[in-house]
Amino acid sequence: MFKEECIPYAPSLIESMRSLGYSFQTAVADLIDNSISAEATKIKIISEPQNNPYLIIFDNGTGMTKEELYEAMRYGSTNPLEKRNDKDLGRFGLGLKSASLSQCRKLVVVSKKNGEISSFAWDLDYVVQTGQWLLKGFSAEEIDSFPYINLLSDVKSGTYIYLSEFDRIKAGTGNLSETFCKCLSEMTNHLSLVFHRFIEEGLNIEVNNAVIEPRDPFLLNNSATQRKKESCIYIDGQKIVLKPFILPHLSKISDKEMAKAGGRENLKTEQGFYIYRNKRLIIWGTWFRLERKDELNKLARVRVDIPNSLDYMWAIDIKKSTAALPDIIKKNMYNAVYESVVASEAVHTFRGRKEKTNNDIEYIWEKIKVRDGYRYLINRNIPQIKMLEETLDDKQIKMLDSIMNRFEESFPSAALYADYAKGNIEESKSDDSEKCEELWNDLQRQIDYVKNNNLDIINYYNMFLNVEPYCNYSEVQNKIKEEIEKYERSSKNI
Repeated sequence: MFKEECIPYAPSLIESMRSLGYSFQTAVADLIDNSISAEATKIKIISEPQNNPYLIIFDNGTGMTKEELYEAMRYGSTNPLEKRNDKDLGRFGLGLKSASLSQCRKLVVVSKKNGEISSFAWDLDYVVQTGQWLLKGFSAEEIDSFPYINLLSDVKSGTYIYLSEFDRIKAGTGNLSETFCKCLSEMTNHLSLVFHRFIEEGLNIEVNNAVIEPRDPFLLNNSATQRKKESCIYIDGQKIVLKPFILPHLSKISDKEMAKAGGRENLKTEQGFYIYRNKRLIIWGTWFRLERKDELNKLARVRVDIPNSLDYMWAIDIKKSTAALPDIIKKNMYNAVYESVVASEAVHTFRGRKEKTNNDIEYIWEKIKVRDGYRYLINRNIPQIKMLEETLDDKQIKMLDSIMNRFEESFPSAALYADYAKGNIEESKSDDSEKCEELWNDLQRQIDYVKNNNLDIINYYNMFLNVEPYCNYSEVQNKIKEEIEKYERSSKNI
């Protein structure tokens, strides 16, 4: 038996490592992880889209010495099985290299620490040319020629990353500058969500001098957001924290808040679990097959915080963009799913229906259970129909009933569902004074009909008090009560 070292052929392996599945935004996010792990408080991303675009990522973190930078540039620089710092966002020792070179052919890193500036680069064309794992190093004069390198002059320590030769983006477009601008826009939106908790806590990330605003998927600043009971799961002495949230009904979400939540069109697709590893968002918008994505569930979100010590259990990949739900905690996770989904359905089902202690509210549409599901029928007990029944003859009543049957048969459930899913249904708000005035005028016309037909005015006012839509507006209800008191005093005087 004998041993012989078998070193991977550099050009083949380094080119293969480019195909791990990074997108432009996930690659940049992986690089930002290194800045956060280096305790940076400010990160600047600079790019000038042109015929040969480049991307610069600068941070004011702890920086690296020449020896530390050399190790950071080594493939597999850290063992993924080693215990990491609690705040470390890395795992495989590949992110800096694999993320950068998945998008471009040249990666230059310049770092400053203890007053010393060092620089190394991976140049794929040079590796292919030499056939060896050879880094390029740069002198002080060569470093000074890099664009925006003066950013390092203003900090005691920090790191500067320079990416160029974006061959893969170039190969897939006829207009590199335009496509690169689109990539930057998608990247900005991605970073605002993935790192929103860090940004909310003070991390400053700029893209071409524009500060990235955090996207809050839970709308925590909206007082109507429901915060459900937090629960904890312990595995091998490590804690996983689950916190369900229910977003407010669409009528209570401003346009700015809607953008932070991902946009009206994404509400349905972004429901589900939000898995955070050390406050960094890894995966979102999935129920892990514990629940299906449904229109009524679209307001449900469950925040899950996991420590980096449980990476192996969640099968988090190198890109930190996918994860798998461990079987050992599925049962515990289901409780959070159930609570959030039920609450989300309640927001939709009971929206605008004012709860009454006497349970006497009459809804215009009644939900009737049938063999294959539900049907919606017009409630024949609402006062609008009752007053007609009291004043029409039998033939006219049959005609009225026939008309309502046709309305029920033609209920546009499919179209209604589609429009609601797209957020195209406009709902009135209970504090809409213009709507209150409209309803009150409508109600008075109906009361005039009651008067003209010598029907019981007080009885009908009481019926209108507890029927949709009048019961949803406090201003209308107060007026009805005033009218009831007025007629009751009048009848007593008689």
